[in-house]
Amino acid sequence: MIGQVISCRGRILVVDQDEWVREFMSQVSKFLGLEELKLATTAEEALTALQESAFDLLITDLALAEHHRLLENFPQRFPGMRVLLMAEPQRRTSHWVYRSEVDVVVKPFRLDDVVKKIREAIHQKHRQQVEVEFRRLKQEVFRILR
Repeated sequence: MIGQVISCRGRILVVDQDEWVREFMSQVSKFLGLEELKLATTAEEALTALQESAFDLLITDLALAEHHRLLENFPQRFPGMRVLLMAEPQRRTSHWVYRSEVDVVVKPFRLDDVVKKIREAIHQKHRQQVEVEFRRLKQEVFRILR
């Protein structure tokens, strides 16, 4: 998998208090050829970034102070955005993993796992956008034919 560099169009916001995680995600972003990567160290910085711009994927650590502020009602506040949660193996994630917009990667994570989950999240986001547009066009055609 590492030998395959396939461009992945998407905008990602990474929120983590650890410099090494932000640097790792920055390198993954370059590897994937992502359109845009924004890095934040606090929930406050991330919320500001989310208000200023739309992102396809939010990657954050469940150990981040005030992570709940980022995740609180995110489907309503940021429609269509996917979330990838980073968690320690013993960390409870039970109520988040049942959300269709959320995936989890367990630390310490492998490059292949992170790349796969980012690609899947971006693909699901884009597929959702295409489905919404298809339904809109279908309704428009039916409206015209009546």
